[in-house]
Amino acid sequence: MKKSLRMNLVREFQKSGARFFSLVVLVALGVFVLIGLKVTGSDMRQTANAYYRQHKLADAVLTSNVPLTHSEQQKLRHLPAVKQVEFSTYQDAVIPATRQAIRIESQRRHLSVSRLTAGRLPQRINEIALDQAQQRHYHLGQTLRVVDNHQRTSLPNLSRHQWRIVGFITSSDYIEQNNFGATAAGSGQLKTFGVVVPQAFKNTAPLTAKINFRLQQRQSYAPQYEQRVRQDVDQLTPMVAHWAQQRQNQLQHQQRQRIQQAQALVAQQRQQMVQQTPAFGRDPTLHKAAITASRQLAHQQRQIQQRQQQVKQLRIIYQLQSRNDFNEGYSQMGEDAHRIDLLANVFPILFFSVAILVCSTTMARMAEEKRIELGTLRALGYSKFDSIKVFIIYGLLAGTLGTILGTWLGTTLLPTKIYLAYAANFTLPALQTPFSVKWTLIAGCIALACTTLPAVYTASRQLREKPATLMLPKPPAKGAQVWLEHWQWLWNRLSFNYKVTWRNLVRYKGRTLMTILGVCGCTALLITGFGIRDSVTGIVEKQYQTLIHYDVIGLYNPQASRSQQQRYRQIGQSSRAVQQQLEIHFENVWTHPPRAINNQPVSLLVPLSTRHFDKFVTLQNPTTHQSQKLTNSGAFISEKLAQLWHLKSGQSLTLRNTQGKQYRLKIAGITQMYVGHWLYLTPQYYQQVFHHSATSNGQLLQLKVHNEAAINQISWRLNRQPAAVTVVQSNAVKQVINNILNGLNNLVIIITLAASALAFVVLFTLTNINVSERIREISTIKVLGFYPREVVLYIYREVFILTLISIALGMLGGYELHHYIMQTLPPDIAMVDLTLRITNFLVSGSMTIIFSMIVMAFMAQKIKHIDMLGALKSVD
Repeated sequence: MKKSLRMNLVREFQKSGARFFSLVVLVALGVFVLIGLKVTGSDMRQTANAYYRQHKLADAVLTSNVPLTHSEQQKLRHLPAVKQVEFSTYQDAVIPATRQAIRIESQRRHLSVSRLTAGRLPQRINEIALDQAQQRHYHLGQTLRVVDNHQRTSLPNLSRHQWRIVGFITSSDYIEQNNFGATAAGSGQLKTFGVVVPQAFKNTAPLTAKINFRLQQRQSYAPQYEQRVRQDVDQLTPMVAHWAQQRQNQLQHQQRQRIQQAQALVAQQRQQMVQQTPAFGRDPTLHKAAITASRQLAHQQRQIQQRQQQVKQLRIIYQLQSRNDFNEGYSQMGEDAHRIDLLANVFPILFFSVAILVCSTTMARMAEEKRIELGTLRALGYSKFDSIKVFIIYGLLAGTLGTILGTWLGTTLLPTKIYLAYAANFTLPALQTPFSVKWTLIAGCIALACTTLPAVYTASRQLREKPATLMLPKPPAKGAQVWLEHWQWLWNRLSFNYKVTWRNLVRYKGRTLMTILGVCGCTALLITGFGIRDSVTGIVEKQYQTLIHYDVIGLYNPQASRSQQQRYRQIGQSSRAVQQQLEIHFENVWTHPPRAINNQPVSLLVPLSTRHFDKFVTLQNPTTHQSQKLTNSGAFISEKLAQLWHLKSGQSLTLRNTQGKQYRLKIAGITQMYVGHWLYLTPQYYQQVFHHSATSNGQLLQLKVHNEAAINQISWRLNRQPAAVTVVQSNAVKQVINNILNGLNNLVIIITLAASALAFVVLFTLTNINVSERIREISTIKVLGFYPREVVLYIYREVFILTLISIALGMLGGYELHHYIMQTLPPDIAMVDLTLRITNFLVSGSMTIIFSMIVMAFMAQKIKHIDMLGALKSVD
């Protein structure tokens, strides 16, 4: 019996090797996509977690615009929620050799530490360890020299301006390669970093405090961890804001005392001049000296007034932020992994559905082909189980091989390719790809069920009949009237061949439905894959040509002296490179939408004059695409922020500023914007919401030339001013968009290749089944004298018509699937265009038609070599 079973298996493999191969490929594709997408998100988080643990990434950070006092440091250490805290300071500077802005930090040993990739950590005051990316420009032992924005070597808080490079390092604080943060140095964007010993700073009083809370576990991106950290941060924020207010009151009090002393001195000097006035008139020399002294007193008085204004505007900011808020790379990596999880909830279902459909059809057809053989085995005395054992083993072999191949590719190839697409923007190590027992078992069980149960079910149903009945060929399906016959004017105009084709389509309803569903699903996947590219292509141009018309946001310190602020503004007003400029108030605020993973940063912008605001920003209605105007009755918010909050015009939005205070404002309108969350208000409505006037602290600059060199040049000029805070370049935001696009484009390639392979295998398998089960019919028409071309077209007409119907339905399905994917795939700070290009439908449809033509070329050879006499033999 065992020998007979082996012989049956060997004969089956020899007879239908193509069918077995297609089953393996179908199962492998389904398992490949299922495991690949399901494990990629978790693998990305696991890889990042290991990196964070190595660098002891802090749970939160407290940053200040003034050094923290010893008393504040002690208070922070003894907070009940705080387990560990480490303080550090930093200084931003410029590397003259590359003109890059660098942040030089004091070395930490316990939290958010640096890890060596080469050399050693600094031990002396003249040593530095640099970002590992700088190994392209420097080597160990080389000297690094830094200057300020004016090329001066005397830096405010650094005891020296050059160090010997002793090592290269990585840091979990800087994992985004092109986004290290904003600065007042250089062109406004940090490009690298380095660490030195604390003694290298003139003032070691800290500007930052790295904090770990009392947590049982630190599993980054786990909902429990992120929620607990956010709760601790939210709980401590009001307390930290109170410290900042106390420090501000203290500094203001000290400044007012100094101002009062200066005022008393000026008053005393003025009184002395009044008393000596009679003598000045008698002596010309004394009279001249009195004029000079009077001018000095007037100058001193003006200085006092400026200092009084500065005291009023003094703002001490202590900002407490979790990892998700202070570390953009951390946040972005979490969002990238989350997007992969969303894809994993959609694409594997579609791939496996098509694979299950075709596998079931194939195995059911195999059982039907073995009808006579089943009857013979039963007549010879074999049990029902022994009779169907060949189907079980055949299906198990196909399912097992497909699972092994799909698991290997899904564990290594797909996660690695997706990770490389995203990790190109990060300084993270290679992806960890542990074997997933859970998803392998799930995928394997589904695959084995697809390749065994349909055949077993079909064979078992046939075995209910008597052996004598089974040994007779199954009667062919009866013909039926088609709905086209009711339209006589059309039916009568069809040729004989097309009438036969339409009747066959109705006659084999099951096969027709399977072909339509299978090819329809593949076409929908192709349209979705190409549609992702359609949606992301051109959004940079739309953002910076249609919606945003400025090149630079220059931010300055409103606490600087009037003369310093005026010199800063003068650059935008008088520079030949500037086309036009607009004074604004700019600040960063935060909001946390209900279903968002992280707090969402919002850029709040208030034009001090709304008259020409549309020359810098176009507020465009997302639906009607009509321009809108700012109003005093509410704020305009960007479209993606409105989507996250599910907001409409007339509803309200709650915001939190850097001090943790909450504000509620009304939505006057929604404006289209593809990247970033934006909030636009008039000065009048800003004062109504925030209860103080919008102070000018920045400029929107529109340049005559919009290239990188011109933008960097004006940024350098702005940051050289004493009042400078930082510069926000449009190029930096464009880089963020391009990083997103690069990641999505790689996904497009993977999805398109997988969908193409699936479409080809589906068409090949179903067409092969069609030909195999109609061997006698094809042999009959060949015997009747049909030419080889007519015989091929006899089958191909049906395939082609079904392909066209499938493409049409697939286009509708692809449209809906694309819209769903593109509403969930982009990160929370970005959105895409949902429009599908006509070329997408043409390319996807053409590819499916080409696949069907290639399949029919193979089938033509099979039809050509049919043994007509053998096929026409039948048992009476």
